[in-house]
Amino acid sequence: MTRNSLTRAATWLSSSVLAAALATPALADEAISIGVAPAASGWYFGYSELSRIISADAPVEISVRETGGSRENTIRLNRGEIDLALVDAPGAYEAYNGEGRYANGAIDQMRMLLWVAPSTMHWAVRQDSGIETFEALDGERFNPSSIGGGGEYITELVFDALDITPDYQRMSMGDAADAVVDGRIVGFSYNGIAPIPAFTEVHSARPLRILSLSDAQVETATEALPFLSRAVIPAGTYRDMEEATTLGSYIGIAATEALSEETGYEITRAYWENIERLGQTFGPAEGMTPEIAVENTTTPLHAGALRYYREVGVDVPDALVPPEAE
Repeated sequence: MTRNSLTRAATWLSSSVLAAALATPALADEAISIGVAPAASGWYFGYSELSRIISADAPVEISVRETGGSRENTIRLNRGEIDLALVDAPGAYEAYNGEGRYANGAIDQMRMLLWVAPSTMHWAVRQDSGIETFEALDGERFNPSSIGGGGEYITELVFDALDITPDYQRMSMGDAADAVVDGRIVGFSYNGIAPIPAFTEVHSARPLRILSLSDAQVETATEALPFLSRAVIPAGTYRDMEEATTLGSYIGIAATEALSEETGYEITRAYWENIERLGQTFGPAEGMTPEIAVENTTTPLHAGALRYYREVGVDVPDALVPPEAE
């Protein structure tokens, strides 16, 4: 090939590469963050797994941040400090509608993407405390869950409904675990996925008892708090522990309308298209479907999530259509 031919070939190649670059923009990953929960919780592991799976299948790179839980996440989401948030069903409902903890200011830009899995409340005490019923917690030093987390809020609501008044000791999950082992408090609680690592570790060092609600207590609590439902922690979930009746709610992912429709769509699509893979490493997600997610949503969906659910044929109630998608 002559020098002129090489020059012409080089010129053609350069022009072709430039044209291709101009015609096809690079699909650079969008970096976004998600506020989750204490690292000692099962939720932190689960959300780390789902973030890894979504990041591998969508043009986004999700970084996981340890937080105190749902309440803190909702506040930080509203401030724009995080892009996505682990939220519980009670928190999402109240935040959007300006009720309960959010009575002084609704977060009307909150939008739901999906529900990850149901979560169960754990109320545990040291076996050597002698406490076997919820009523016996009156006046006792008890940690209601991580400061700012959904478990703390649910504990207070349920105990108020049942007229139970412990001496609340507010601290992080790690500090609460240490306080139980040291005997400084009688017990602690958390809204999470069984088995909760921190509970397992404490149980090995200082045996625990998971308190069980009576049928009457379940009825009283769910009548006052309709976003909660009866749940069971199976026998043997924690070594030598009997079955315990408790309460549960769904935990999911929320954003605000500031998250682009395309990003919201890609996150939702990647999640549901890989739900079986997630279930292999994060058991609580097994059995979850887009239909279950929509059926249990009371807060408007993100426009991108709405597009995905409609695309796969899920019937979306009008109440879940956000204003920007109408």
